[in-house]
Amino acid sequence: MAVSPILSSIRASPQVNIPSYLRLKLIELVISGGKQAGRGGKASSLKDELNQLNRALMMELVNAYKCENIGDLLANVDKHMDYVTKSLEELGYEVIFRGKMALMSRLAINLRHPYTEPLEPGISWDPYWNLPYIPSSSLKGAIRAIAENTKSPCVRAFGDTEESSTIVVLDSYPTYCPGGKSLLTLDIINPHYREIEGEISEVESSPTPLTMLTVSTGVAFRVIILAARNRLTTRCNKVSKDYVYVNKDCKEACTTNDLRNIIMQALREGIGAKTALGYGAFRIE
Repeated sequence: MAVSPILSSIRASPQVNIPSYLRLKLIELVISGGKQAGRGGKASSLKDELNQLNRALMMELVNAYKCENIGDLLANVDKHMDYVTKSLEELGYEVIFRGKMALMSRLAINLRHPYTEPLEPGISWDPYWNLPYIPSSSLKGAIRAIAENTKSPCVRAFGDTEESSTIVVLDSYPTYCPGGKSLLTLDIINPHYREIEGEISEVESSPTPLTMLTVSTGVAFRVIILAARNRLTTRCNKVSKDYVYVNKDCKEACTTNDLRNIIMQALREGIGAKTALGYGAFRIE
């Protein structure tokens, strides 16, 4: 069994579906590795080849996603976000936060993501728009965590077992990429230990650098968050536009300004993985 020469000639580009491309390269390696094993090759050699493939694919993506190559992609996803926002507004939702937020540090997001599964670690990737993105669940979770940590009354706006959230957070996509750079940057993580039966063995310490993809500093993401004001007005006859949540007794609990401050704090402290090390922090002016 062999992969078609036509498929083998494909290279990564913004016009090629990246999740499909990664799987194609993995299939090619498995077929090749199977032949090697049949000639007496060892399993460890296939693992080494997989590590080499991961790094080569990541470097290929960094080169393919130079900022000058993705202008059309960024413009199209920007229009898409406008369309989704307008549709939600027509349904009674109100925009309470809208901005293009630039990264002050590299963004590592969803290191285990199904659409970049051949890469280890991976990155959150939208297979339709063919771009890395911040899932709404990740962004909303970070905002809610700040509300909980600060004991803000806005935490109720994110829902609980008794009532659903009044806050709608859209997936966040890159819409600006600074000239002369790439959308993606290679980085490494360097685990030292292998966990054995729940314990760390100092004796078996073995630094193992792993290459990973991150979104580059300076890249700006479009962040849009709305409130279901139609639900508030249905619950209470008069609800001030300054509020994004009221409880069942129609007592105001969370103001628009309160929630905006929480959103900005979450963006400032970082979104995604490795935020304790400074990753995923956005510039707030």
